Amino acid sequence: MSDTDLRKSIISDCLPCYPKNEPPKTVQVDAVMSLVRQQHTFVMAGTGCGKSRISEMYHHLFARSKKAVILVLNPLDALGDNQVNEKVAQGYTAVNLKKLNFKKSVAAEILRGKYNFVYLSPKIFLNNKTFTKIYHDHKFQNQLALLVVDEAHMIYSWGLVKNGEAKRSSSHKRTQDQAVFRPLYGDLGRALGSPEKTPILFLSATCRPLAIPEILKSLKIAEKSIDFIGEVESKDIVPTLIYSGARNATLQVMKVVNQAHNTGGGEYNPDSALIQRYHACTGDMDKEDVISGFEHGDFPCISCTMALGLGQNWKRVCRVIHIGRGDPLCICQMIGRCGRDGRDALAVLLVEPKRKSGLNTPEAIRKANKLSNDTRMDSLAITPVCLRIAFSVDNLHGYIPMDQDDLEYLREESRETKEGFPLCRCSNCKPEEAISSCQ
Repeated sequence: MSDTDLRKSIISDCLPCYPKNEPPKTVQVDAVMSLVRQQHTFVMAGTGCGKSRISEMYHHLFARSKKAVILVLNPLDALGDNQVNEKVAQGYTAVNLKKLNFKKSVAAEILRGKYNFVYLSPKIFLNNKTFTKIYHDHKFQNQLALLVVDEAHMIYSWGLVKNGEAKRSSSHKRTQDQAVFRPLYGDLGRALGSPEKTPILFLSATCRPLAIPEILKSLKIAEKSIDFIGEVESKDIVPTLIYSGARNATLQVMKVVNQAHNTGGGEYNPDSALIQRYHACTGDMDKEDVISGFEHGDFPCISCTMALGLGQNWKRVCRVIHIGRGDPLCICQMIGRCGRDGRDALAVLLVEPKRKSGLNTPEAIRKANKLSNDTRMDSLAITPVCLRIAFSVDNLHGYIPMDQDDLEYLREESRETKEGFPLCRCSNCKPEEAISSCQ
């Protein structure tokens, strides 16, 4: 079956199960497609995006006669209780195995396939003899459709990686309700690898890129056998240059972008598929790698200073963001690096409303020398006139007009009308449209 047909089949299968105003999200469908192909799948998406629905959609693909069982590992019993209630409300059968309720009668019900979803803690998964017997039972193995590890980032955040640091550490004992099952996560790889041809679904909202290789190493899973799916894929982000006035600020920009896409810590990944940086002090080989990687579409964003773009004629850039006040001439050059393919592009100027010791009101600017660099910088930040005309007047006459009655402003406006320029859509001319474009 082709990818297109598989996607359509998954969507049509799950649509009757949920309200019409809650259609399946791309991240959910992508994850189910990966599981159908028997690939281990790591889903990194924010709280509220519907990660728990992925296992429901996957379960719904099986015939009822299969009596498919999905096993979910939860770090806390309370999480299992909540999810059992959710599954029962959706019409599924579910049980949360705890020390007090895991009796022989419940074990027999699990073997008979009574429950669609079985929730349990790592402690029971690894150390309970009754469950171990069930887990390795041939009948149960045939019914087992999926293994789910919820809050997968804890495998790394608790330090349970190859060096065994957490097992020598006592810091994990400082937080009540966590010390009991922390060390057990280090042995998950042994048990998770037991079922053959059963995919594993890892769910996390806060897993750092640095942690992923260590998690896979701890669980003895080859990176080539797992698909990584994010709520917002970098391939869906338009090619963007983010300009900062200082080199140090480029790293801060990368931190913010990674946090916004739930990939915290990715700013330290030199092979990031989301954003990389470029400034005058970047090494020559790194500069070449960044430029070639961006040109080939390996990542969509560059956090940079004005050092990037000189002599470049990139038709790929669809958006330029400039942070802070600056020389209008330099800003004009930077925003001119997008839209070179002839299509509409977006330029975003993020400026502080007030600059310390700056000219922050129209009255202060009128009293100052309008041709000075500082005046031009502050004028651009607060001018209410058309920004396209303002940049043109600055290029021709060396100042930023502050009102529409300015003589040079009127001349440029008349020229653009005669030349048949399209209507300007800057934030001063079309404020509502500009706001919606940035949301």
